Amino acid sequence: MILPGRIERRMSVNVIACLAGQDAAIPETVTTENISEHGARVISGRQWHANERVVVSDLFGDFRVTAEVVYCERVKEDQYAMGLKFDEACLELAHGIALDDK
Repeated sequence: MILPGRIERRMSVNVIACLAGQDAAIPETVTTENISEHGARVISGRQWHANERVVVSDLFGDFRVTAEVVYCERVKEDQYAMGLKFDEACLELAHGIALDDK
């Protein structure tokens, strides 16, 4: 499903990924809500701060990209929705997830 209201098309997908601060040794497991070649919205179990640098990877470690936290808002008592902006375009990630989701 392509989400409306954006210049850039985002695909609505629920995929498990790993997220870590650039100085953190242990990554957190997060779930994506939507993704594009330039960013993603993920659900995290902790609060992050705008402009914080993170590393996003798949569960197997085959794919890694650095990103900037654009926003982080509480959506439930123990869940935070985060907007991430990838440092580089990730066409292979966006297309790979779309293909896996079918």
